[in-house]
Amino acid sequence: MNRVFLILSIVLIIAVGVAYYALGGFKHADVKLETTTQPIFLAGSYFEGPGNSEAFGDLTRKAYEIRSSGKLRGTFGNIFYNDPASSSEAAKVFVGLVVDDTVSQQLPAGYKYRVFPAGQRVLHASIEASYLVAPDKLYSGVRDQAKQNGITLQNVYLERFPNTGPVEVWAVVK
Repeated sequence: MNRVFLILSIVLIIAVGVAYYALGGFKHADVKLETTTQPIFLAGSYFEGPGNSEAFGDLTRKAYEIRSSGKLRGTFGNIFYNDPASSSEAAKVFVGLVVDDTVSQQLPAGYKYRVFPAGQRVLHASIEASYLVAPDKLYSGVRDQAKQNGITLQNVYLERFPNTGPVEVWAVVK
């Protein structure tokens, strides 16, 4: 009986390791200091409150639904106006979709535009990984790069989660 449990435990550990690998869990974020050359437009809604609240989840689901239904073309994205690590207590975030421009599509009811301006110094992090593991990898990469180079962050972060391609975070530098 003990042998069966041992074998099942080893198989489970291997399966979890393979799944983590497949999600990109062993990859590291590529982080570069750069200046944004183009403004990045988001269409969405502003939220302030606990990041683990149902209201925040509802806004996220609404953005996915709007994109999936074709009401608005874009990729899921957020602008955090505070450190996402503390967002479980008090998130200040604009939740929505990164769109190409502000004139080619009609906004759904309740949505507004926000812009992540061009000309900002940012730490730009990207990784080819699932959205399930990417945020932790991206933010730890940004924090490590900032610490190593003595860079101070403004606590403004743009996240972009496309269906395919790298997941990205731009962290504004002071």
